Formats: sequence, C-alpha cells, structure tokens
Amino acid sequence: MSDLALLESRLGDHAAVVRAAAAEVRADRRRLPVLFPGLPRRFGREPVGGGRVRIGPSTIDLDAWRRCDAAAAALLFAVAVVRSEAWELYEHGDIEERAMLLRSLHVLPPGETTVRLLAEVQRTNMVLHVEAACCDGDLLQRTAGQPGFGAAEQNRLLLKLAFLDLPLQRVFGGEQFANPELSRMLQDLATEREAAGRAVWRDTDRLLGRAPVAGSVARILGGLEHGDDGRRLAAAEGLLALRRPDLAAFARERLPREPRPAIQKLLSQAAG
Repeated sequence: MSDLALLESRLGDHAAVVRAAAAEVRADRRRLPVLFPGLPRRFGREPVGGGRVRIGPSTIDLDAWRRCDAAAAALLFAVAVVRSEAWELYEHGDIEERAMLLRSLHVLPPGETTVRLLAEVQRTNMVLHVEAACCDGDLLQRTAGQPGFGAAEQNRLLLKLAFLDLPLQRVFGGEQFANPELSRMLQDLATEREAAGRAVWRDTDRLLGRAPVAGSVARILGGLEHGDDGRRLAAAEGLLALRRPDLAAFARERLPREPRPAIQKLLSQAAG
C-alpha cells in the first residue's frame, strides 16, 4: 500500500472526495486555499484511530488524528504542497486550519516549510497547535539537522512542551534531544514554578538524567520522594540514566517505601 493509499484508507468512502480535490488543485493551484478550509465540514472531526503506523519514513499515532487531519494530509501529500502554499494556508488559516496543516507536516518531507512552521509553533501558547506539530509523531526527530533547526531551536520547542505540560512520551524519540543547555533551561523553569507554587513538568527529571548539569542530581534525588507518581517515575528513570553507582544507596533506601511496581522496577535496576 502506498503512503497516499494508507492515508486515504482511513477516510473510507470519502477518499474519492480527496482525490477529486487533489485533481482540482493540480489543474489550478489557486484552488488549494479555497478547498482546504472546508475539510472539517466535509470530513468531520471524529477520531481516525488505528494507533501507531508507518507512512513512508514517518511514524505517527492515528489515535491523535481526526478525519479532517487525515484528509488534509492526504490532499497536501497528493498535490506536493510547496513552501509558499503552505505558508499561505498557515498565515490566513483559522485555529482549525492551522492545526490540520501542522499535523500534515508529519507525513510531508521535512524541509524549509517544516522549519519555518515549527518556528511559528515555538512562539505560540496554543496547545492544539503545539500538539499538532510536536506530538504523536516523530516530526521533530526527522527534522533535526535541517538548516535552521539546530540544538537551539529544538531546545526552545522542548521548553515549550514543558511550559504547556505536554508529555514527552508523545514526542517520539524525544529523549534524544537531552543536552546540557536544555537541562539548564528546564531547571530554571522548574525553579520558577516551584517558587510560584506551581507544578513542575513531570518529564524534567527524565531529561536531566540524560544530560545532567549542576543541581541535576539533587533535583532527581528529591524527585524520588515526591508525592506525585509521575514525578517519582521520571525521577527513577533519571536516576537510572545517570549511571552513577555511587548513587545506588539512594535507590536502595527508597525501594522498600515505593508502592508502585513500575517505579520499584527502575529503583531495583538503579540499586543493582
């Protein structure tokens, strides 16, 4: 099954509507910004479903996609949308249209268009748009290394996820972005939130353990005693990632008092 056919298969009998729209756009590119806004009305916003799938080099989670997202991705893929067209759709699109476009990036070849739109996402606090671009797929991982999407840009997007409290596990391959500068940024954000009495991003310790800086070990060890199960789980993963035999005693001390089996397993490994 081709990449386009896999997308169309999720639309059932409505796949023919996408094919007709694509033919119309190929005949006259000016039709794209006319047809694109009507996709939610024509296809609906019901969940697609189907879990993780491979579409070409991309991995996406269709449980997070809506039918209009699949239609948008199939249309843009079929007409080989170019940078100027994608930017016009984004610039003039409403909230829904931008979300469809950003989610479609997951199945389009990464390049200048992807980099430019990810830069726009980094500047917004619209959760729907950050989710559409960064979550439930490996877009960030596949875009890494493209001109204009280096470590600084990646760090700002990961910090945006932390700011909006979006789970790192929804960014496929997200752990690979751990680096000392990101750790410093996450620790600063965590300190600010604690000072304001606000919750700290659960995945903070998970990334700190992979790229520790001054203060990281103390924060991870403190997380082992946190009342939130998610924070303790992240801290246990962070401790294991540190690979510090000299810290095994802290895992052994916590282990008898840890009620969650998943965390117990990590602590046992760290104590070993």
